[in-house]
Amino acid sequence: MKVAIYYPWVYLTSGVERVILEIVKRGKHDYTIFTNHFDRRNTYPAFTKLKVKELSRIPVERDILSVAKAAWIIAAQKVDLSDFDALLVHSDGLGDLFLIRNANIRAFCFCHTPLRPVFDSHYRKRALSTRSGFERFKFLFFSYIFKKIDQILWRKYSYVFFNSKETLKRAKEGGLISPKQGKIEVLYPAVDWEHYKPTWVYKPFFLIPGRVMWAKNIKLGICAFIKFKNTSKHFRDFKLVIAGQVDRKSRIYLEELKEMVGERRDIEFVVSPSDKNLRTLYASCRAVLVTSFNEDFGLTLLEGNAWGKPAVAIARGGPKESQINGKTGYLVPEDEDEIAKKLTMLARHKELARKLGRYAHNNSKKYSWRDFVARIEEVLADRAI
Repeated sequence: MKVAIYYPWVYLTSGVERVILEIVKRGKHDYTIFTNHFDRRNTYPAFTKLKVKELSRIPVERDILSVAKAAWIIAAQKVDLSDFDALLVHSDGLGDLFLIRNANIRAFCFCHTPLRPVFDSHYRKRALSTRSGFERFKFLFFSYIFKKIDQILWRKYSYVFFNSKETLKRAKEGGLISPKQGKIEVLYPAVDWEHYKPTWVYKPFFLIPGRVMWAKNIKLGICAFIKFKNTSKHFRDFKLVIAGQVDRKSRIYLEELKEMVGERRDIEFVVSPSDKNLRTLYASCRAVLVTSFNEDFGLTLLEGNAWGKPAVAIARGGPKESQINGKTGYLVPEDEDEIAKKLTMLARHKELARKLGRYAHNNSKKYSWRDFVARIEEVLADRAI
């Protein structure tokens, strides 16, 4: 069976690229990846060994004009898919526009999230708070038009997978799912827990892994860590390590974080760490800290679990589905005081971190890439006929 995969941007080491990579690597079907922006240097190296076709290039910036330009290019392009049996769109927003001129094939969707500025109320509220006047008008106008178009395009999908109940909720509240929609299913991404060998070492540092961008709410993590450090002189050896990829549009945000940290030596930035470096950080940290204000799912939490590390995460969105409060770590309000309290507990009691870490490791075993890919291929085979 020949399957075309479409995703607008293959240029990072994000969760979307990871999911696409696992499907193509582990799957039995014949996959070709179509994208409008392929960056071989910054995404997973394994993509260079796969069949990837780059279409007309689109920008990666997220300002209104850049998004509008990308949307126009995606919507206007016609791709010859006559040799394929099915189309699998990986959507975190604009990918749905690919269906405007390429709907003459059975189409499926793996929804990582509907476009967040339009369908995620928490994201939308924060985005609007930074805009006024004409900028606010442009944002609202684009959101309205896109929502109406997306509602129509979603009717073309034969089957939609969601990476979490959170993203399914966004789609329902945004009117994307209709009686004509067909089947929908929540299918959680996974982690290679079989290849992670926990060291059960818990050194005095907390790790914020993943992309460095404003939606990850890293400033909250920094504030909470500083508050934690100020609670007792016994924690003076503890550090906070922020390790993740920084793409072009997030460089200003990184500079803001560095300015916020100033001359402190207990907060470190590891930009675009290698796989080996990131594994070392996971293997030796005391706990993983995720402060995203409304995470879609959160693969970094599962990776931390697989390494036997407890998590401290905001009790909203995807983390509420993959983490068990008091068992795999702690789900906390979006409040620096509450986060600092949990960091203090884990810093003070290493055995507590180890106990939670063991449960977290077992928790990660519920998420299998093999089962994940098998389910997608089963649906593609059954419904592409």
